[in-house]
Amino acid sequence: MDTTHSTLESLRQPGVEAESPAPAPQNFPSDGLLNRWVPAENSSKPRKSTTYHPVILKLELLSQGLKVSADAKAQIGKTLKLDHAVGAVGKHALDIILDPGKVYVGVPVGAAVSEHLTDGTPFTLEVDDGKYFIGKKPAALRDNGRWECVDDGAKAEKLMSVTVPPYPHYYDHRTTRGHSMRSIMPIAGDFGGATIFPHCHYFGRFVDDYRHTECRFCGIDENLESGRDVFPKRPEDFLETIAEARKYRYFRHGPVFAGGTTPAPDRGAKAHAKFLRPIKDAFPDNWLRLTIAPPEEERYIDMLFEAGADLVGFNYEIFDPQLFAKMCPGKVRDIEKGRPGHAHYDRMLNYMVQTFGKGHASANLIAGLEPAQSTVNGLVHLTLLGAIPTIFVFVPLKGTTLEDQKPPSIREMIYIYANLKETTEQFSGDTYCAGCNRMLINTKYYDGMQPTMPTITEDDLRFAGLPTEDLHVAPRVPHVLALKY
Repeated sequence: MDTTHSTLESLRQPGVEAESPAPAPQNFPSDGLLNRWVPAENSSKPRKSTTYHPVILKLELLSQGLKVSADAKAQIGKTLKLDHAVGAVGKHALDIILDPGKVYVGVPVGAAVSEHLTDGTPFTLEVDDGKYFIGKKPAALRDNGRWECVDDGAKAEKLMSVTVPPYPHYYDHRTTRGHSMRSIMPIAGDFGGATIFPHCHYFGRFVDDYRHTECRFCGIDENLESGRDVFPKRPEDFLETIAEARKYRYFRHGPVFAGGTTPAPDRGAKAHAKFLRPIKDAFPDNWLRLTIAPPEEERYIDMLFEAGADLVGFNYEIFDPQLFAKMCPGKVRDIEKGRPGHAHYDRMLNYMVQTFGKGHASANLIAGLEPAQSTVNGLVHLTLLGAIPTIFVFVPLKGTTLEDQKPPSIREMIYIYANLKETTEQFSGDTYCAGCNRMLINTKYYDGMQPTMPTITEDDLRFAGLPTEDLHVAPRVPHVLALKY
C-alpha cells in the first residue's frame, strides 16, 4: 500500500482528516541505536564522494549543522558573517554550495544560533589544498532520528566538495546616507535579503497591548536590540546597494523582503509598495518577492503587485490550528480574530492565485514545530490552494522562547521531502528556485530552472545509513516542544 498516496487522497476529500500511517515494524537495538556510519577504511576501495546524495547531506546540515575546522575557518575569513541579521528562523551566517548538483545550503551557525544545535554532529567543513569539502565522522543514528558522533578524534571521510562564495565586495561600501550596504541587503544564497521593518507588532512595538504575543520562535526583535539591522531605511539605500550588488557574481535578484508585521489594515503592504516601485523601475529584470502578514483587504494585495512584486508570500508557520495558536498568539488574535487556524490566510492566498495565477503566491511552514505528518498535511493543503509551499527548517535562536528546541531530525525531513516532491508533482505545483531554497526542505539542483525536486531513492538512504521506510511512513520520532517561559 502506498501510504503517502492514501494520505493525499484523504486530504482531497472535504471533511476527511488524514491520519498518520501506522509505522512499519522495526527491529532496532534497545539502546536507542538505529544505525551506524563508519568511514570507509579500505583505501583501495574508497566510497565515491558523489554517491552520498547532496539533498540528503543538505537536510542533515540543516538539522545538525557542522563544525568548521580551524584551517577552514582561517581560509573563510570574513565570509563567516557572525553578526548577520537573523529573521524568524534565521538568516544563517555561512552559505555554502554543495558542488554535486550545485545545491545551496544556509548552514545554521553564527552568533544568534543556539550552540546546542551542533551538539553531537558528525559533519565537518574541512579544507585540503585550498579546496573545501564536507566530511563525516563515525556516527550512530539514535532513535530520536539524529546522528551522534561516536569518535570526535577520528578523521572525517570526505563526502563531497563544496564551494564557499567569496566575501561580497559591496559589504565594505556605504550608501550616501552612511549605512553599510551589508546592513541594507546581505547576500543569502543567490539573492539579497532585506527588511524594511526590523521590528514587529507582536513584540508590542506599535501597540503596547500586543506585547509578549510574538511568535515563540522569532528572533527578529533581537536584531534591533543588538544593532544587527539598521532602521530606518530609504528606497535610495536599496537602489545604491542593488546597483553595486549586481556586480557580484553570485547575486541573482533582490532584495527579498521579509520582516516584522505592522498593524492592520495593510500590515506593511503600503510601505513595501513604496519600496518596490522605484526598485522595479530602476531594475526591470530584477525578480522581487516579499513575505508579509495577510492584509485585511484584497486591495492591498493588488497594491503590491501593481508596485512590481513578482511573488507575495505569507508566514503560515504551523498548520495545526491549536499549535499555531500556542506558538503565534499575536497572529491568531490579530489576523484570525482569535479563531485558531488560517481562514484569513487561505482567503488571501486564494485571491492571489485566482487573480495573478499560480506561481505568484507562497506560504511558509516551519518543519520541527509540529509533528512531521502535520507539516505534510499543511503542504498538501497549500498545494491544493495553488500556493507554493515553502518548508523552512526550524533553527533555535538565542533569546527566544524556543532557544532550547532542537531542529527537526533528518528522518522527519526525509519524510516531508518525499511528500513535498510527490504532492507538488502530482498537482503541478512549484517548489521555488534553487538558490532561494537554501534554508528550506524544498531543494532543486542549480543548473537553470529545474522543474522538479531531485529523487531520493532507498539506495541513497541505505548508503547514508538512514532507514528506507522514511520515504513512505512518518518516522516514530517523539515530538516535544522545549518552551522556555
